[in-house]
Amino acid sequence: MAPRPLLAIVPARGGSRGVPRKNMRMVAGKPLIAYTLEVVRGSGVADRLLVSSDDEVILRWARLNGFEVLERPADLANDAATISDVAAHVADELDWHGDVAVFQPTSPFRTTDSVVRAVEQFRDSGLDSLSSCVRERHLYWYDRHDDLANAERLFEDRVNRQFAKSGVLRETGSIQLVRGEALRSSRQIVAERHGLFEMTEDEALDIDSYDDLAVARRRLEQGTVVFRLRANATVGSGHLYHCLQLADELHEQRLAFLLKDCDEFVADALEERGFELRPEANLEDDLVALAGPGTNVVVNDVLDTTEREVLVEKAAGFKVVNIEDLGPGARYADWVVNALYPVEVDGHAHVSWGPSYATLRDEFHQLPPKEIRADANRILITFGGTDPAGLAERCARLLRESSDAEITAIIGPGAASRDWPDGVEVKQRVRSVASEMAEADLILTSAGRTVYEAAATGTPVIVLAQNAREATHAHLGYATGVVFLGIGSLVDDDQILAMAERLLENAALREELSHRLRASIDAAGATRIAHRIRGLMQGIDA
Repeated sequence: MAPRPLLAIVPARGGSRGVPRKNMRMVAGKPLIAYTLEVVRGSGVADRLLVSSDDEVILRWARLNGFEVLERPADLANDAATISDVAAHVADELDWHGDVAVFQPTSPFRTTDSVVRAVEQFRDSGLDSLSSCVRERHLYWYDRHDDLANAERLFEDRVNRQFAKSGVLRETGSIQLVRGEALRSSRQIVAERHGLFEMTEDEALDIDSYDDLAVARRRLEQGTVVFRLRANATVGSGHLYHCLQLADELHEQRLAFLLKDCDEFVADALEERGFELRPEANLEDDLVALAGPGTNVVVNDVLDTTEREVLVEKAAGFKVVNIEDLGPGARYADWVVNALYPVEVDGHAHVSWGPSYATLRDEFHQLPPKEIRADANRILITFGGTDPAGLAERCARLLRESSDAEITAIIGPGAASRDWPDGVEVKQRVRSVASEMAEADLILTSAGRTVYEAAATGTPVIVLAQNAREATHAHLGYATGVVFLGIGSLVDDDQILAMAERLLENAALREELSHRLRASIDAAGATRIAHRIRGLMQGIDA
C-alpha cells in the first residue's frame, strides 16, 4: 500500500515577543527560516511544502526562493493562536486528507535524517499523531500540591548530569506529525493516540530568545582553526602552550592540531585534552584532510615560515595567521602577530606586535598585588619546557655554591635529565606555575613568554636568552622592569651572581621593577588574537 501523502507546513508569522521578526533574522548568511525549508525539502518526505505567514516580507522571500505560500489571516497571527489552529486552517484551505507535518522555523538544527526517521516511525506506528522530544538530563522534581516539602522527584538516581538519562521528555516542536482527518475533526495537532520521537540534544535548540539566537549563530557560523605548531627539545614547548591558550579562547570553533617536528610530549598533552591532531607529512594533503565545511584558518606557530608554506596554505583555501614569524612567508599571511619581536611592516602582510598580544594562561589572571619582602631569599629558576642550553642547572649550581637562598627549579616535560646540586628543589609538572612565581622573591628565566608570566606576578626577573634569536625580543629592557643580561652562553658567572645578589639585597629596586613589570602587560592578549581570528573568519580584514 502506498504511504499517505504528506503536507509539510512551515508556520512563520512576522511577529514575535522574544525576538522580533526572528524568522527572517540572518544566521550565518541566510534567514533563519531557510534552514528548516532546506532540510524539509532535502529530506524528500513532503508531497507538498508550503509556508504559512501573515508577513508580506516572509511571503515574498519564500516565493522568490521557489516555495509555495499561503497567507494567514490576522486572527491566526496573534499570540493567542496556536500551531494547531494554523495547521487546521491550512488543511481546510487545501482540503487536505493525507498526513500533515509542521516544522517550526525556529529549530535550525534538525537534520534530514531525523525528519525521515520521524515520518517513518509515525507511519509504521499506526498512531494518529507524533511529536519530537528530547530526553532531559537535569534532576527534576514535581510539585503536585504547591508544597515544596513534599515535592516528588522525577529521577531514580542522583548521578552527574552527563551520565543522567531521566524519564522526563521535553517536547521540542521541531517535528510534529498528525493524520489530516484527526487534525480537521479535533482541531488539535496532538491526538488521543500520540507518540514521541526522540531527537538528540544538538538538534533540540528552539530559538525563543536573543540568547538562543546567539547560540544558533555561534554554531552555524563555526569554522575550523588548525594550529600548526612546532615544539621539541630544540625549540622548547612555548609554542604548544601558546596554541593551547588560543584554542581555549576559540573553543566555539572546530579545532585541530597539525604537528610539525614535534616531540612525543606534544601529542601526549593534546590527547589528554581531547584535541584532534595529525603529524605533518605533506602540508597540502594534511590541510585538505583537516579542513571543515565553513571558513578555515591555519595558525602557524612554527617560528619562521617559507613562502611556499604559506602559499600552499592559501591555495588550500585557508586564511593564514602567523605567530612570531620573521621568515619570508610572513609577507603572504593574512595577519602576523608578534608579541616578542619588534616587527616593521614589509610587503603585504598585516603585522601587530608588542605585549598587548602576549598570551597568559588562566592561572596568571587576576593575581593579587606583589608583596616585596625585605628579607628576600626565595629564588625560582625556570628556563622553559626543554631548556636546550642547560641554563637552569648552571644557574642553580652557581647560586647554590654562593648563596644560602631557598632555590627551586621548575623543569618542563621535554627537559633533558640534569645533575642538579644538593639543596635545590626540582619540580616537574607543577600544578600552578603562577603560585610558584608569586611566592618567589626573584626569578631567573629565558627570554621567551615566561618573562610575560613573571611580569603578571610582579616578581623581579633576571633574563638570560637561550640563543641569539631570543635576545632580539622586544620586552627585554628596564622600561618594562626586565633585567636582561644577554645570551646565556656569553654571560659570565660573576655577572649572574652579582645581579642576583644585588636584587635580593635591594628591596626598593625590586619594588620599582615589580611595578614596571605589572604595568607592562594585561591579561587580554589571547582574547585579542582570538577576536582578530574570528574577524578573519567572518571576512573582516585584519
